[in-house]
Amino acid sequence: MALSFEELNRPIRHLLLVDDEASILRSLQRMLRREGYVIHAAASGEEGLAVLEKEPIGVIVTDQRMPGMTGSQFLSKVKEKYPDTIRIVLSGYTELNSITDAINRGAIYKFLTKPWDDGLLREQLADAFAHYELKNQNTRVSALNRAIIDAIPDALLLVDTSARLVTVANAAAATLLGYDPGALAGKAIGDIEPLPLDQFYWDEISTGSFRALHAVETEYRHSDGSLLPVRKSTSNAGDEPCQSVLVLAQDLRHERTIESSLERLNEEMAAVLEATSEGLLVLDATRSLSRLNRRLNETWSLPQELVAAAGGEPILRWIAAQATAPAETTEALFAHFLAPETLTYGTFQRGSETCLWHAHPQLRNGELIGHIFCFAVSPGKTG
Repeated sequence: MALSFEELNRPIRHLLLVDDEASILRSLQRMLRREGYVIHAAASGEEGLAVLEKEPIGVIVTDQRMPGMTGSQFLSKVKEKYPDTIRIVLSGYTELNSITDAINRGAIYKFLTKPWDDGLLREQLADAFAHYELKNQNTRVSALNRAIIDAIPDALLLVDTSARLVTVANAAAATLLGYDPGALAGKAIGDIEPLPLDQFYWDEISTGSFRALHAVETEYRHSDGSLLPVRKSTSNAGDEPCQSVLVLAQDLRHERTIESSLERLNEEMAAVLEATSEGLLVLDATRSLSRLNRRLNETWSLPQELVAAAGGEPILRWIAAQATAPAETTEALFAHFLAPETLTYGTFQRGSETCLWHAHPQLRNGELIGHIFCFAVSPGKTG
């Protein structure tokens, strides 16, 4: 007989029956043989614990009155070592009072009486396995969700907007803010986002109005009290009215360090450019203006709009136009672009002045990233 998709994908159900009366065990096994369970039998609590060490038991049905270890004592031990199992006592009604404490402690899921009704017992066991499988599925889903959010490289916070508390935080958030994993759950978002602008944002949400943020720069408070630069974005994680907000925060410390280094480098480069006696014109690989120094600007009286347009070729043409032979000078200067990876140089006249120039490439790892033109003007003509 062909099996359905659901039957093929249904997990194997392991059932443990524990009773010191062999006739009871045989009767239960007979009654349940068509239910598709893998049935394990034990004559005592000790034997039941031995089975649990070897088999993936989902549901346990045990008698209460057994020599050595009662059913409730057995299930209390099971709860400690195998808390996900579904634990059922099948015993006489008079035993109910003796297991009340175990029921209250959660060691026993359900109490069923002897003699049992076959149909009712089948239903109760089917419900017990469904409950066990749902618990395991929820556990797997929770573990999967946890793994997914912990795989996100940026800090993630889920905020309950009514209480303004963090309900979920990923590993990146804990690392960024200097907390142990799990320690951020239950923390006030105001302790993490102390700036007034952020407080106003949460005030706005508390009125029922949600406004998503995208790449807003702010500061977060580290566990040591210091403030960290971050870039955060938010989205509505619940139904309207907004009850949960998802916050993603990107650590900007490395970016700020790079920016600071670049600023220092630019300042040092500008100082070098201004210190030289030559007029310098620096172009990028696309021949756009990267920078020029004050001497070049003053020597060739560059119009402000020409500099603002940031075109390298127009500036070269402006310089060449002031030469005694502008066409030849333009051709000579632009010849550098035909062989950009070699040093080119020459001279041209501007009135009574001689201009010496040279151009060489900017290379990085063998790749052309720009061009540098240097101009030095001296009085008198070359002979």
